[in-house]
Amino acid sequence: MNQPEGPLRAARIARGWSQSRAANELMALAAERGVTVAAPASLKTQLSRWENQHAIPEEHYRALLRELYGSTDAELGLPEAAAEAEPAMDDTDALRARLQASAALDDSSVELLHAQLDTTRRLDDRLGAAASAGSVRAQLAYLEEALHHAVRPHLRRRLAWLVAEASTLAGRLALDQARPSVAWHDHETAKAAAREADSAVLLGYALIEQASVLIDVGEHEVALSSVEQAIALAAADASTPARAWFEACRGEALAVNGAADEARAAYRHSERLLGEGPGRVDAQVPPIPIAVFDMDALHRHRGHAHQVLHEDEAAIADLELALRAGGGSARDVANAHVDLARAHGAVGHSGAAARHARSARDIAARIGSLRVPARLDRAGRSAGDELVSADARPSSSAV
Repeated sequence: MNQPEGPLRAARIARGWSQSRAANELMALAAERGVTVAAPASLKTQLSRWENQHAIPEEHYRALLRELYGSTDAELGLPEAAAEAEPAMDDTDALRARLQASAALDDSSVELLHAQLDTTRRLDDRLGAAASAGSVRAQLAYLEEALHHAVRPHLRRRLAWLVAEASTLAGRLALDQARPSVAWHDHETAKAAAREADSAVLLGYALIEQASVLIDVGEHEVALSSVEQAIALAAADASTPARAWFEACRGEALAVNGAADEARAAYRHSERLLGEGPGRVDAQVPPIPIAVFDMDALHRHRGHAHQVLHEDEAAIADLELALRAGGGSARDVANAHVDLARAHGAVGHSGAAARHARSARDIAARIGSLRVPARLDRAGRSAGDELVSADARPSSSAV
């Protein structure tokens, strides 16, 4: 027998959303509003219970549901919340409990939390937002709560480092889900945490990640200023591979500003730094959480800049070399396919352009990226819709 369709379920179905999609949308909205919610799997279960009227959502969830669906409680079939069976914990006891929870953390606990975040980052590299967005939000909420109630300076510094890492990752995922406002908020959190951690390198990392948001919304000059600030802050203390990454990001910011000669110089500097090896490494300070930055990653970065500067043959050479070498996250590979689709389209290679566009869309669908197809759509509009009208059906050809 089909399950009865209550108003809350009907609101979801009217948008064509699965319960998983609705849970992800609710989580993203909560992040934008600064509201802490359950992890994705738990949130999906709760959503099912609310839709089946087996439970009544608490007020902060009700507010999110009203905003998500643009409806009132009555329109969503939400009755008044039941009275609490027991009196709520008073404010003093609640604060004491949070302080005690943070005080219970020790160095080994923090190491476990760091390992958990590293696992989430690896999942993101392989599977994107589809597998990691909810986990990042849940981990970030826990880490922020722990940091806000930590008293010991050593513990605060280590927790701040983790908050900065988690929030930069959350920001990257939010940007990939076409939520630049959420991404901006996440990177502001990361910058504040980096200052608490007393790390110029980590602050520089957060500034450069935030510059990606500025580039996406067309604030190119401000993005370049942010990157230059990051390098000025971090260059003296960063490892050599990190400095190479900083310079490559500077090259991209220069390219989007049309400064071709300066961009090429930045990439040459990045390449020289990679040739110098790892350089000084401080064993007491964790490395910034950039993906492995090597010559293949440099080719992806530089190929993108070539494409932005309409140096399409050079873009194709760099990007195809990077794809043949493998490596990079699924997001990196998808964006390389977008750049190749644009570059091939610009030089009249319509078949190659369509092939790379399909590969980009296939990967984007798999990892839950909205930014990748949006980049393709923008390219298509500027090229007479050639890329947009390319076969967008899923295929098995994605690299």
